[in-house]
Amino acid sequence: MLQKVRRSGFSLIEVLLSVFIIGVGVVPVLMMFLSGTRTVEKGGILLEASIVAQNILDRARSDSFIWKTVPITITVPDKDYPDFKLPAAFIKKYKASGSLTVECAPGHTILGTGANETNLLQLTVILSWFENGIEKEYRLLSYRANTNSLNLKTSADF
Repeated sequence: MLQKVRRSGFSLIEVLLSVFIIGVGVVPVLMMFLSGTRTVEKGGILLEASIVAQNILDRARSDSFIWKTVPITITVPDKDYPDFKLPAAFIKKYKASGSLTVECAPGHTILGTGANETNLLQLTVILSWFENGIEKEYRLLSYRANTNSLNLKTSADF
């Protein structure tokens, strides 16, 4: 009497089919991880740029600097203004540069007179860097009013 020998194992077709099914499921998951990693990295760069721009803006708002230098445009970093700087790692990694512009707020006039408002300044910080060979820019704009002026103009002056 012949006995049938049972072999355990997988055939080549079964192995190829299982590899295909796993590949179809794993590849999209890996792509999501890669996409998420790139998004996090871009967000980190933007966060770093916003912190740097905010630090420059905070230093520029000081009374000792701002009212003595209107109008002015400073390239950051600048040896004449060492308080305004970019982190060395940010400059090196992304070839970053920046500028700070302090000017009378354009388009703002004294209510009722139409005269240009000289007690309101516009501060603009612009950071530029290269990300994967593409130039990126971050712009931060703020205003500063001189409320300590004896020459403060209001709508009652018209």
